[in-house]
Amino acid sequence: MIKDLLQEGFILKNKGHYKHAIEVFYKALELDNTSSELLLEIAELYYLLNTNEKALSYIEQVLKTEPAHVEAMKLLKKIFLDKKAYSEAEQAAKNIYCVTQNDEDLAEIFRLLNIQNKHDEIFDYNIETSNIHVLLEKARAYFCKKEFEKAEQILNQILTQNSDNQDALLLLGQTLFANNKKDDCISLLDKLVMDENNPELLNFASQIECRRGNYTQAVKLARQAIKTANTNDLYYYNLANIYFKQGDSVSAKKYYNLALSLSPDNPNYHFALANLYYSEKHYKKALEELSGDFFEARLLKSVILYDTGYLALAQKELKILAKEQSDNNIVLEYQKKIEQDLKLN
Repeated sequence: MIKDLLQEGFILKNKGHYKHAIEVFYKALELDNTSSELLLEIAELYYLLNTNEKALSYIEQVLKTEPAHVEAMKLLKKIFLDKKAYSEAEQAAKNIYCVTQNDEDLAEIFRLLNIQNKHDEIFDYNIETSNIHVLLEKARAYFCKKEFEKAEQILNQILTQNSDNQDALLLLGQTLFANNKKDDCISLLDKLVMDENNPELLNFASQIECRRGNYTQAVKLARQAIKTANTNDLYYYNLANIYFKQGDSVSAKKYYNLALSLSPDNPNYHFALANLYYSEKHYKKALEELSGDFFEARLLKSVILYDTGYLALAQKELKILAKEQSDNNIVLEYQKKIEQDLKLN
């Protein structure tokens, strides 16, 4: 009897008739209310129906009797991921790994730690493994921490095992680009398989095409990245940079402002917009954007002060900047200009 019910339930499930399958499994549950597999099937069906509260209640029943039930924990993790409850998903992933000690499950923990910017915790796991997915997440953690040489080393280790690994090739390209080895990563683009649904890949390809001077293609790829992930402020910023390099200030201004609408406190975006206004000699607007405390913003402010005739103020700012970067060519150039101007006066 129960065997027939199970068979009927699985057929209904495979056909997508989830509600009917649940009804059948409920009948089976009346005959065996201790079956963890049956409880998990009902939980999964509720999950497929987007009724997560009921799914969670059945998962809880499974884990109450079998705390180490891996499939139940995996379904629990999936529900947390759908809700973007990454901390809870991380804990579920850790519970899974405690049972399986599987490298793929370890990679999942690392992936979730990276999502939450908890990169340092990855290196608390003193585990030696050649698993590509584990190594990739380690490399991603180093990349996010701007330890580019370490990231590059791990990525080359992965590519020694699998020279066509697309995730490793893309991350290596991004690492080289971020580490100002921009010419070194140009050749990587030819090894990457273009995927119009991968915004990271599209954005990287766009930056490389811009580096090559292929601005039309760069704009096309950047727009596709935005279309695929329209809430990512970085993609708007990168598109604005391409337009600025082409001399299209109107389009650049539009996309810098779109980037700022998504990330209003990002000092890099404000600096880029200030630099655009400076190029148009709109000095007041440029200064309004230069609220950042970082070196480049203060340097541009000093240059604007010089260009607008405030030599004493510019000289004062440049002296402070020279203490921080004594060999900066722009600082030295403008200090010399001020000295010459003051002698003439």
